[in-house]
Amino acid sequence: MAKRKIVLLVVEGASDASLLVPAFSSLIENRLFQGQEFHCDVLTAPNHREEFRRRNGFYPADNPAQTVRELVEYYLRDHDRTWGQLGHVIQICDLDGAFTSDDRVREDPLVDGTQYSTTDIITPNRTILIADRTTKRNGVDALLKLDGFRKKNGRATLMVPYRLFYVSRNLEHAFRGRIDNLDAQHKQSSAIKLADRFTRNPNLFSTTLQSLRRIHGNPTTWEESWQYAMQDLHSLERGSNLAFVEPYLAGELGTVSRPASPPSAASRDAARGSRPTRTGPTAPTGRNG
Repeated sequence: MAKRKIVLLVVEGASDASLLVPAFSSLIENRLFQGQEFHCDVLTAPNHREEFRRRNGFYPADNPAQTVRELVEYYLRDHDRTWGQLGHVIQICDLDGAFTSDDRVREDPLVDGTQYSTTDIITPNRTILIADRTTKRNGVDALLKLDGFRKKNGRATLMVPYRLFYVSRNLEHAFRGRIDNLDAQHKQSSAIKLADRFTRNPNLFSTTLQSLRRIHGNPTTWEESWQYAMQDLHSLERGSNLAFVEPYLAGELGTVSRPASPPSAASRDAARGSRPTRTGPTAPTGRNG
């Protein structure tokens, strides 16, 4: 029997890995799911270089694809694995309302951390958050154009496919409907309990993923899911496109074009309440890691 290829889930924190690795392992048994955490948001890492280095042991690159590759390399070294054992790299990011108009961000110096609702964001330092949102949108745009990581193997070149998925606004909001800020211990304990339910009943996990897809625009393709997430207030609303992971791994999505790039901050603010609907995905650029 052939060895199962590793599907590496690259996630932000421990609770993401604690929930999604066992849940997907039970749902898709012909793959070996493993998790690797960033311990922070890689999409805003260029704005927080010292913190990222403290948490991960290396400085982030300006190009998030290079930072993700560094983390994959770290996983392989730490677990005595090789690139040839990887089947796919799947990254899961929190949307954090990044695609809403900047006029939805309000400053309150007295607020304890950044507070989110389904319509606006309140933060103690608006300037810093606006910069992070811009960096995150640019990072998503770059990673949506990434088709995989290439690694020389003698005369041959290995190609490990990559794809970016999301939860909105974050894992706790998507799977539990929580919009308040939870501490790490609460997130972890809740993730473990939910993972136990999903591993005992994989159909429940599948049904949950389909529900999160339907309430977030009911897209029929991975491209459509990103197009919806980038519009209006949807990146603050509850949902996810993780339902497309299973068909992606099964090869049912085929070779697809990437979603249209998100509009610039200036055009986003100019559009405000009358933002036009995206017309469709752009052709793939062929950019790779």
